[in-house]
Amino acid sequence: MRPSFLRLPRIGITLLFIAAMILPVASCGNPSMPEDLKTRLEQAVDEAVAEYGIPGAMVGVWSPESGDVVILKGKADIEAGADMDSGDRVRICSITKTFTVTVVLELVDEGKLGLDDKLAEFYPDIPDADRITIRQLCDMTAGIFSYEGDETFIRTYTEDPDKVWEPEELVALAVAHPPYFPPGEGWHYSNTNSIILGMIIEERTGNDIASEIQSRLVDGLDLGYTYYPEGTDIEGVHVHGYIAGEGEELIDATYLFNPSGMGASGAMISTLDDLKAWVVALAKGDLLDQDTQAQRTSLVPGDYDYFGVPVQYGLGVLSCEGFLGHPGDGFGYTNAAFHSPETGTTIVVLLNKSPNDDAFMALTLFTQLAKIMNAEDSR
Repeated sequence: MRPSFLRLPRIGITLLFIAAMILPVASCGNPSMPEDLKTRLEQAVDEAVAEYGIPGAMVGVWSPESGDVVILKGKADIEAGADMDSGDRVRICSITKTFTVTVVLELVDEGKLGLDDKLAEFYPDIPDADRITIRQLCDMTAGIFSYEGDETFIRTYTEDPDKVWEPEELVALAVAHPPYFPPGEGWHYSNTNSIILGMIIEERTGNDIASEIQSRLVDGLDLGYTYYPEGTDIEGVHVHGYIAGEGEELIDATYLFNPSGMGASGAMISTLDDLKAWVVALAKGDLLDQDTQAQRTSLVPGDYDYFGVPVQYGLGVLSCEGFLGHPGDGFGYTNAAFHSPETGTTIVVLLNKSPNDDAFMALTLFTQLAKIMNAEDSR
């Protein structure tokens, strides 16, 4: 399952201005980064843009050893002809999970939750609630069906995209399906887990998930352009997101779907620089007690294939190529934000197209960039 729920049926609508979609290139970086390295990184972005037909790309690579570069390509808004800008906001989709789980882990540090607390303490009517733990919800070993695979959800979300979804509705759709496996006996990515964690946060704190994320994490790290939206609009200057099945014309989906359908699993909005700051704090454990961070980064045994990319999963954090972070995909956006605690390198990839049937575009591009940087940083 892709790390956000949006796997849309093909839509045959022709979008104007596609013919004018010539991709300009901008690259700005720390002069300390060798030109040949910047060229290799930019070539990897070029290849992804060409292969997947991506309207625009925004990629940042920051390395204490090799220097920094921000690569901007293509259009943030095809109809308006606006180029990508590093300050533009985007929907970050399943990167939201890193925020939701971090709030959970802060509550653990405060003694208000325990990782081995049973779900039955909060929602006893959910099947296997007496066996499912908070930890299993965080590391995707709970076995609960992911609601975006439910036919009713797909049909309703397509026919009534403005619908405001309550978390309880999404969970009800999920638990109407058999679990993937008994709790703790496998691993399967499920957006339902994060929806339930958001409900638990609200039950335990008495505040909505947006307020908890804002006060604890966004304000705490001064992420001035990051927020949890209430409706379909995006505040300030932002990148438009486009959807298309293979061989179809692009459709502007920026305001097409109410983000409540992603909720605590993928509704948030951010920028390149904010995600850089966030993923560094996430990977280093700046917001958690040392023991809690150690548990967060204790990965579920085994390698899991994500659209051809081998990954491992911890507590709301994904490990790939020695980096820690998370990808996200949906609403016409495909993203990845990762930091390597070993080398200190940070990579953020923001693309304004989704989905692609054959590849997780941002995660695939991230792995290519990570391999380049790992080879460079190890010299």
